[in-house]
Amino acid sequence: MKIQMLNTGEVQCREGKPIGMKKSTRIAGIVFLLLSLAEVISLAFHITGVNPILKPLLIPSLAVSALCALLPEHGGWKTSLLAVALALHTAGDILLLLDGSVFFVAGLGTFLLGHICYLVILFSGMGMFRDWKETILSLLPFVLALMAVSLLDVKGALRVVITIYALTLLFVPTAGGLWLLHGCKMGWRILTGGLLFVVSDTMLGLNVFNGIGFSLHHAIVMCTYLAAEWLLVSGMVHQRLHDTLSH
Repeated sequence: MKIQMLNTGEVQCREGKPIGMKKSTRIAGIVFLLLSLAEVISLAFHITGVNPILKPLLIPSLAVSALCALLPEHGGWKTSLLAVALALHTAGDILLLLDGSVFFVAGLGTFLLGHICYLVILFSGMGMFRDWKETILSLLPFVLALMAVSLLDVKGALRVVITIYALTLLFVPTAGGLWLLHGCKMGWRILTGGLLFVVSDTMLGLNVFNGIGFSLHHAIVMCTYLAAEWLLVSGMVHQRLHDTLSH
């Protein structure tokens, strides 16, 4: 079976030999893992002064690992868009370090744009609403977004913004589900990563707007966020490599 997402309307998977990992990809991946562990540990043990230093480095190290795996052999608009998405998420991380509602909304906006970039990649060349399973799965985010926002103590224009953000985010695991329905194994990574992103952002929202939190709250939010990013990016990278090999 071959994967075809770039120039066809179907998503198919191919069973073939594994693609070797470049040394630069491994090194950058290890750096991302070590930085992630240090970040989560610092939050778990409330070590002050570490988060502002480490957080801006997390997604860039993941981006370096992804781009080392893809470039120069597997360039193209999807690779470029992935780089843009990771740059936007890095900007979001930095903005959320700053105090004030303006920076929070700006950070939310940059993450929203990054998620849109993800969705363009994930839904590229994929048919939708082909049967009742795909139809239900594609409509589910609208219901879940309204349910999720109803949990938050937020009103006015900000409620509209958060609803749009929640809807966009929920389409990420939806894409993973659709990948699985199309027979693509990487769909499990996209589905799991998307769900972890939802868990992370829901916990963050409940803490910011409802004041709900616990001792390990920030560490768990960060852990689920970083795991989500790794699953999503690695899933898209593996899919991109197979896409190129199939042509």
